[in-house]
Amino acid sequence: MDRNMDLIVIGAGPAGLSAACAARACGLDVTLIDEQAAPGGQLFRNIETPMAQAILDPKDRETGLALVKRFRNCGATYYPNTTVWGLEPHKVSCTINGKAEFLTASYIVIAPGGMERPVPFPGWTLPGVMGAGGADILLRSGGTLSADNNAPVVLAGNGPLLLLLAGHLLDAGVNIAAWLDTGTWGRRLQSGALMPAGLLDAKYMAKGIGMALRVLKGRVPIIRGVTNIRAAGTDHVEAVSYDAGGKTHEIAAQTLLRHEGIIPRTHILNSLGAQHAWDAVQRYWYPVTDEFGRTSIDGIYIAGDGTYVHGGDASLLKGTLAGIEIARRLGVITDAEAAYRCAPTLRTLRRTRVARGFLRYVFAPNPAIFNVPDDTMVCRCECVTAGDIRKAVSEGFRNVNEVKRFTRCGMGQCQGRMCGPALAELTAAAQAKSPAAVGTLQVRQPFRPVSLENYCNLNAPE
Repeated sequence: MDRNMDLIVIGAGPAGLSAACAARACGLDVTLIDEQAAPGGQLFRNIETPMAQAILDPKDRETGLALVKRFRNCGATYYPNTTVWGLEPHKVSCTINGKAEFLTASYIVIAPGGMERPVPFPGWTLPGVMGAGGADILLRSGGTLSADNNAPVVLAGNGPLLLLLAGHLLDAGVNIAAWLDTGTWGRRLQSGALMPAGLLDAKYMAKGIGMALRVLKGRVPIIRGVTNIRAAGTDHVEAVSYDAGGKTHEIAAQTLLRHEGIIPRTHILNSLGAQHAWDAVQRYWYPVTDEFGRTSIDGIYIAGDGTYVHGGDASLLKGTLAGIEIARRLGVITDAEAAYRCAPTLRTLRRTRVARGFLRYVFAPNPAIFNVPDDTMVCRCECVTAGDIRKAVSEGFRNVNEVKRFTRCGMGQCQGRMCGPALAELTAAAQAKSPAAVGTLQVRQPFRPVSLENYCNLNAPE
């Protein structure tokens, strides 16, 4: 590719699509690239297919379809099935249709979205154990969790996707044997002072209440104060055991769906050394930005839940603001016009953040979820256990990158996406410290797999 664009957007979820549409509306030359075959991201995955439309809430379906239609008609260049494996200011390294390419632009918006917090526990590698988000995607892709809807399914954890998934499972006639709640009442009580502000977003509150009532109406057994979840079985899940009320309990199940909240995807910005901050309640790192998504790296913006997790509709707003702000910085629109275009979106986003502040405490993860036995596999790529990590700390390795070098935890293909949070929690707990004190894994580029042939062809001297 030898053409320099005004803007490259990475990610075709709500934030990326809205950023591309907003920038195009201002007259920018925009290219959007995404790993998936169709636009929509995880929230609106396969939104253009009848199966996905059938399972989504009618308002979400309408919003998703309108957004994708607007994007397809906006005139942006679109590269689906494209893997981004390298990034620096003004340049993206990616593989398009099997061929490595450089794309260059004046500005780049990263819209990676969020991901489910990975939590290792005994039996988590067994077939039949999935994340709630993955299970919901499977349902929207036309799949089923089991050939038999009467086969017992156990939900476990503490996060917003469990409510959504429970409703979808009940609508599909799936037998939910139990919901094992790992949340803590201490954090939830802290949310009380912030709950009145939720009325600023009454529709969102009503939607959440509606989902909760659907679960109650479905008579799903909810078990509170759960710890030490284990999946048992030979070649697949056969039972789920847990501790509650001072006793150990067991439930027969063929599927265990665990969800411990959403965290921002930070790998790309981490590889660039962008400034991040630690949230002690949600227990995750997030990039430091202004209200428009501008990062500490010149020319690079981030939008959506990759900045801080506020939800899909907030991601739409964040993407719009980033697209307009970049047009202003390029001088395509004036400061006054940018302020005019941003004003309603900015007001709505500020109100949304305040209204949802209480959810930060309601869905705060319980640190005890990482109190797993020593033989629990943490890094599946390199077969590193919790005991290996604790042993490294006992021998004097104090931060996550030191432990990584000693144990190889985080050196696999995913570069710590699936084990990094647990590595930090275990390393910190072994020293009675906060995860903020032990740092975060340093990600190296390429941060996605690329063939040696493609890499060499792209970087070979002319």
